[in-house]
Amino acid sequence: MQRIIKFIRLALASLTENKSRSFLTMLGIIIGIGSVILMVSVGKGAEALILDSVQSFGNRSIFIQPGGGSQNGPPSFTAIDKVKYKDYLAMRNLDYLEDVTPLLMYPTVINFGSENKKVRLIGTNESYLKSINTGVQQGRFISVEDLANSSRVIVLGSKNADQLFGDRDPIAKNVKINGKHFQVIGVMEEQGTRFFQDFDERSLIPVSTMKNELYGVDYLMTIMANAKGDLSEVMADLRSFIRKRHAIYNPENDPDQDDFRVVSQVDAVDAFKQISDVLTISLVAIAAISLLVGGIGIMNIMLAAVSERTREIGLRKAVGASNSDILLQFLIESAMLTLIAGALGVAGGIMSSRLIAAVLVRYQENWRFIVTWDSVALAFGVSVLLGILFGIYPARSASKLDPIECLRSE
Repeated sequence: MQRIIKFIRLALASLTENKSRSFLTMLGIIIGIGSVILMVSVGKGAEALILDSVQSFGNRSIFIQPGGGSQNGPPSFTAIDKVKYKDYLAMRNLDYLEDVTPLLMYPTVINFGSENKKVRLIGTNESYLKSINTGVQQGRFISVEDLANSSRVIVLGSKNADQLFGDRDPIAKNVKINGKHFQVIGVMEEQGTRFFQDFDERSLIPVSTMKNELYGVDYLMTIMANAKGDLSEVMADLRSFIRKRHAIYNPENDPDQDDFRVVSQVDAVDAFKQISDVLTISLVAIAAISLLVGGIGIMNIMLAAVSERTREIGLRKAVGASNSDILLQFLIESAMLTLIAGALGVAGGIMSSRLIAAVLVRYQENWRFIVTWDSVALAFGVSVLLGILFGIYPARSASKLDPIECLRSE
C-alpha cells in the first residue's frame, strides 16, 4: 500500500510541474465526461416529464386513436377520420369501460371585446375532468344537458381567462368563436404542461356543439376511457368491438390491418421509455467520441513524458527500481490524469445540467433536474479505464528502457 501511495505522490508532483500541459491534455476527457453527464441528465429529465404526463391519466387509461400500426410505434393519422363520433356513442354502452371521453381539437381564436386569444379548442364531454384528473376552479364544467342540447357554453383554461378578462369575473360573460356567441360557464384549475402542451391554454366546449355548430365533422381525434377489470382483456375485447363496427376482417390480429389503434397508459409509458433510452444512448455515443480523442491525447502526452524523463527512468532503475515499478508509476500517473479530468468533467456536467434545467423550466414548468449516481459512477469508471488503457503502451515503453542507454541520454 505504501508503494502505491508513493507512486500517487510522484504522479501528482509530475502533473503539477506542468499544469498548463496537464490541463490541455485533460480537456478532451473533461469535455467528454461532462457531455455524457449532461446528455444523460437531459434525457432523464425529458423521460420524467413525459412519463409524469402519461401517468397522470391513471394506470387504467385506454386511448383509441385513428390510424393502424403497432401499439409501440407512433400513431398514424393518415386516416384521421376513421374514429367516428358514433364509435364514442357505442362505447358508452360497453360494460367493461367507464368514463368514456371524446376529444376533438381545433386551433381557433376567442374574441371578447377588443381582446383576441389564440387557443386550442377542445370538444369533449362531462367525463373529461375524471379522465385527466383535474377540476374547475371557478363556475362549473360541461354537463350532460349541455351535450344533449349542443349548448354554446365554454370552460376557459386558466391562462385564457386571465388574458381575456384580467381581474374581471368571466362567469356568464359571452365570448365569440367563429362569429358565434358562447357563454363562459367555468374556468379550469391550473394544470401546467403535459406532453409539451400547455393545458392552461386549452378551452373546452361540448363535443356535440363543436361537431354540429362549428365544424360539422363526424370524427374524433381520440377517445379516452378507463378499463374495468383486466386491462389486456378489455383492450382485446375493445379491438374486436371496433373491428366489427368498422367491418374489418382481421383474424391474425395484425394492427397494420386496422384503421385505428388501441393503446393503454402502460403501452405509452413503455414506448416513451424505449424512445428515451434510444435517444440517450445515441447522444452518449456521440459524446463518447470526445473521450476517444481525449484518450489518444493522454497516450501522446504520456509518450512525450517518457521521452522527456528518460534520465529519471535510468536513475530509478540504477538504484534498484524494477520494470514493474516503472510500469506501475506511469500507469498510476496516467490514471491520475484521467481521474482528475473525470472529476472536473463530472462537476462541469452537473453544473451544465443544472443550468440547462433552469432554462428549460421556464418553458416546461414540470421539468426536473436529474443526475443519476450510476451515470456519475460510470463517468469516473470510464475516466480511470481510459487512463489505464491509453497509458499501458507508454508505461510498457518506459519499463523496457535500458538503464545504461537512459543515463547516456541528454
